[in-house]
Amino acid sequence: MKKIIFFILCFGLALGANLKDSEFFKDVNSTCPIKFIDVFSHPDWISVLEYKNGEKVLFSSVKPMFHYFYVSSYKHISPLKKMYVTDFKTKNLIDASDAFYVFGSRIVSASGDDLIPFSSMEDAKEFMDKNSGHKILKFNEITKKLIDYLD
Repeated sequence: MKKIIFFILCFGLALGANLKDSEFFKDVNSTCPIKFIDVFSHPDWISVLEYKNGEKVLFSSVKPMFHYFYVSSYKHISPLKKMYVTDFKTKNLIDASDAFYVFGSRIVSASGDDLIPFSSMEDAKEFMDKNSGHKILKFNEITKKLIDYLD
């Protein structure tokens, strides 16, 4: 059993290292500005704010990204270009505005209770059924009040 856990940890760290080397993440600070952890230590949860000047701010999951967006994004001179979240099923970065978010499941991120993003409604429903999710939300339903509640 210990060998299996060791293999999973090594594979996860290797996957995080591969992401870190991708062109998209080149020359980007990988420390989450809210949770102060290296986002590549949990690559399945990475979320990103990309600004029009090319700056990217990486987050350990959806919740700290939205918290930063609602509380601190005004500090940037450049306007926001795009928001990305990691699809929980495919592990690919997807446009946050197109994602479906499962609220209230028993799965938690490094940030604790969180929203679980999916690129398709079908994947979100399947996950919700298997993991005691309460509701599926669209991007425009994610408010500062909801993020504060999750904290």
